[in-house]
Amino acid sequence: MKQWLLTRKQGVLDKYRAVIREKAIDQAKVEIALAGKEVTDYNAEQLEIIVKAQEDKIIQRYKNSTLVVLLLALGIY
Repeated sequence: MKQWLLTRKQGVLDKYRAVIREKAIDQAKVEIALAGKEVTDYNAEQLEIIVKAQEDKIIQRYKNSTLVVLLLALGIY
């Protein structure tokens, strides 16, 4: 039973990370386009840095919105 729960938890986390990764890639493409560049102007390492920065922004946004909802529910905010 414990192993099953751990497997399910890992599956959910993997799916969550994949969704965030896809959103980050889309946002990175927009950022690159707004800079007047093409994706081909960057090497794989540079693209990974750009996508990681976008992932961090998305995760931070989710954390902030979750905190605000929690504070609102508690009547603190």
